[in-house]
Amino acid sequence: MLVTNSKKPLKIITISLLVLIIVLTLGYMGFYTYGRSIDVTIKGVNYQLGPDNSEVLQPETLTIKGTWSRSLKGIRTFKGTITFEHDSNPVPLESRETTVRFTPEGFGVVSYIYLENTSSGGVMPRAYSYGVLFANSDFSSVTFQRMREDEVTTGRPPGRGWSGKDGLMFAGPATTREQALMISNGLMKKHLNNNYVGGQYVLK
Repeated sequence: MLVTNSKKPLKIITISLLVLIIVLTLGYMGFYTYGRSIDVTIKGVNYQLGPDNSEVLQPETLTIKGTWSRSLKGIRTFKGTITFEHDSNPVPLESRETTVRFTPEGFGVVSYIYLENTSSGGVMPRAYSYGVLFANSDFSSVTFQRMREDEVTTGRPPGRGWSGKDGLMFAGPATTREQALMISNGLMKKHLNNNYVGGQYVLK
């Protein structure tokens, strides 16, 4: 009587399936976290929050250029330059490459650390907080909170900050204040819900 050994083919099939699963998993992980180049130009507007500032509106163009990647948890990191056409950024051009790490709420702080020449011929390390960037998954829709100097009358130490009452903003693509507010509130929804009492705060 012949006895066939069916265990060996079954073992080979099982091992082959495991190897295939591992290869597919590693391939997916590599594709998911792989750095992608980005070079986008967004036409939008600069505006100021608050009903009393509804006339403050300026066409603006934002260029985002560099690479972005994401972790296995979906957290994005951008490395490159963020440039506004009407630029008030005092950081030297050669030092404007930055790294922006986005939070799960979809925003990242744009800041720079650079060296500044002094009158004595030396160099001084400087840090500059430019603002906060909110962006959708492919950076085709963005809003930006522009930091500005706090007024000394606030009673706080001098510094740079932003206020939801009269803060300076950019949003695009947009041509009107209404479109800009819609984009800003949409991209900032999770942040606004998580950081304000009752979760009902809306930019106006």
